[in-house]
Amino acid sequence: MFWADKLADTIIKSGQYKPYWVDDMFTPSGYPHIGSLKGPLVHDLVFKSLKSKGVDSKWTYIMNDFDVIDGLPGDMKDKFSVYMGVPLRMVPSPKKGFDSFGEFFADDIQSVLKKLGVEAEYISSWDMYHDGKFNEVIKTALDNSEKIQDIYEKVSGSAKAKAGWLPLQVICEKCGKLGTTKVTDWDGETVAYTCEPDLVIWAKGCGHEGRISPFDGNGKLPWKVDWPAHWKVLGVTIEGAGKDHSSAGGSRDIAKALCKEVFDYPNPFNIPYEFILIGGKKMGSSSGLGLKARDLPEVLPLEIGRFLFIRTDYKRAVEFDPMDKNAIPSLFDDYQKASDAYFNKGNDDLARAFELSQIGKPEKPPEIKFSTLTQWVQMPNMEEEIEAQGLSEWANYAKVWVDRFAPEDMKFEVKKELPETTKDLSDKQKEALFIIANELDRKWDGEEFQVRIYEIGKELELSGKETFQAIYKSLLGKDYGPKAGWLILSLDPEFVKTRFTQITK
Repeated sequence: MFWADKLADTIIKSGQYKPYWVDDMFTPSGYPHIGSLKGPLVHDLVFKSLKSKGVDSKWTYIMNDFDVIDGLPGDMKDKFSVYMGVPLRMVPSPKKGFDSFGEFFADDIQSVLKKLGVEAEYISSWDMYHDGKFNEVIKTALDNSEKIQDIYEKVSGSAKAKAGWLPLQVICEKCGKLGTTKVTDWDGETVAYTCEPDLVIWAKGCGHEGRISPFDGNGKLPWKVDWPAHWKVLGVTIEGAGKDHSSAGGSRDIAKALCKEVFDYPNPFNIPYEFILIGGKKMGSSSGLGLKARDLPEVLPLEIGRFLFIRTDYKRAVEFDPMDKNAIPSLFDDYQKASDAYFNKGNDDLARAFELSQIGKPEKPPEIKFSTLTQWVQMPNMEEEIEAQGLSEWANYAKVWVDRFAPEDMKFEVKKELPETTKDLSDKQKEALFIIANELDRKWDGEEFQVRIYEIGKELELSGKETFQAIYKSLLGKDYGPKAGWLILSLDPEFVKTRFTQITK
């Protein structure tokens, strides 16, 4: 049984997670890498599987836009460093058309997810806090600050368990920063705070001291408390996260203890998923590993983009390096195999992976291999053949692959002038070219002509390698290239005749 269906069965049979409310979260603080899509797509599949089993379910994706800027990519440091420590929704947008930094980057990830068929309802954490929906859990957390300190220390050994620590930060009334404030007192209605200059190394507080209500968006819970608080506020019953959060003593263990001992709320069903890796390393914006999520629709068809994330069990890591010459072509091949399983009633898991990869009605993909198509798009005059084979859409992705990811040994162009490499050709190789030129007056199919070229070489006692190298050296200036039959037929016959005849004179 496919992994998402197994999870849905486990959730339903347990009887513990009604109503079925699936949730996930994201902090919109910059352009996310494609590894960031793993979480929402895992949750989207669980949601879709629950629905396919006939149960009512809900699926929300929280934008943690009340979080602060605590790091910036190099190209934004000059303009936005002044906003370090300020909530994302209070920082200007990098581009026109959006009210804030947080809204701009929330829209960026949401637009990709919507294209990928993710059916979540998108909710702003900033709005929830400012609408007063967190007021009750904030009061609960402040009233139980010592208990929360004990949980931090007991579960993770955290040094936060110090006398006077309170689980809240407020927006400084003077400088607007949240990440630099320390709450020092709670009287049941208001909190005292200091905007400390040296509380964190990535932002400097202004030193202001004040007293303010913690409610209606003035204050925010720290993330490890905020996470289970979100569950209670919304009514979440199913939420996973990357496996690192579920390590012993990690944030999930803290959240679980807070649910039981502070918020009096059942611990949601956990889905500790593995990551997308490059060379064994987790993709990350700060490390520079991986594509931006927004680039995915330019690199892969949307259905294949979904397939990349969902075909593998959520508990297994996925290696995907677009710069590896086989990564993207092999992904297309695997998608075609999954399509065969679906339409021909083959492997059940492959068929289900294909089905859940679809955004609309399932359609058979082209049968031509993507690796072949990457050669065709580099050949002149192949547009008609590409269209006839129903490859126009995939051809656009093949061109992107050639331009951005193909190694040099898989790129080629027909030389306008006679290449220097033809000086190395033997007399028999030149004779083979002369015979091939004379065959061009007939109408050929690509595969038939490929066979005929091989036969010509064999008749002259040339190996297949020697025969095809003669063609590649004459047209491309290389020892290798795409299928020679297709290559020659993609060119103007008179050009090929002239080139091969020129060599044999």
